[in-house]
Amino acid sequence: MRKYYPIIRTLHLYVGLVSSPFILIFSLSVLVFNHIGFFNRFTPVQELPPIKTRLASFPLDTNNLAMAKAICTQLGINGEIDFIARDADHISFPVVKPGLRTIINVNSHTDSVVITRQREGTLRALSFLHRMPGQHNAALRGNSIYMKVWKVMADGVVYLLLFLTTSGIFLWWFLKAERRLGFIAIGLGVFIFSTLLLLIFY
Repeated sequence: MRKYYPIIRTLHLYVGLVSSPFILIFSLSVLVFNHIGFFNRFTPVQELPPIKTRLASFPLDTNNLAMAKAICTQLGINGEIDFIARDADHISFPVVKPGLRTIINVNSHTDSVVITRQREGTLRALSFLHRMPGQHNAALRGNSIYMKVWKVMADGVVYLLLFLTTSGIFLWWFLKAERRLGFIAIGLGVFIFSTLLLLIFY
């Protein structure tokens, strides 16, 4: 196994460097999730002036997502379409780009459209990227091609982190001087993690 040490060490170094921007995004976005009140106080959401316009024609389709895409195409708006609310008179839905949230409200009888926009800022944009690969509202998730790419990349970062963890343990094992402290650190981590789980579930 020792003969693999140099190549594992090199891979560990460069995989860590490649994945570091993504890890930074996930780390900063967790801080925003945990301290949203603090960030709202110093970087409030900016409401932009509403836009009123009209569709050339109202798309008729039983599929809500297809209808929302057709509306966005007419309006020249692109981004990730989120939850769609539709009744006999209206269809409304948000279209999200990291840092910019656009809400489109269409009157299906008059074809009139009200577009409201919120500029959310860079930190909230990171939070959007963090939660987007999830399964909430899975029927709609990933309707933007860029979000499909991001979802694959987010999975890739997880695999890279798993490699960094296993390769780190591999490299540590061959540093005999660090073995004792390593075992103590692993034991401490397992103890803290297990204690927290017990407190949460019991």
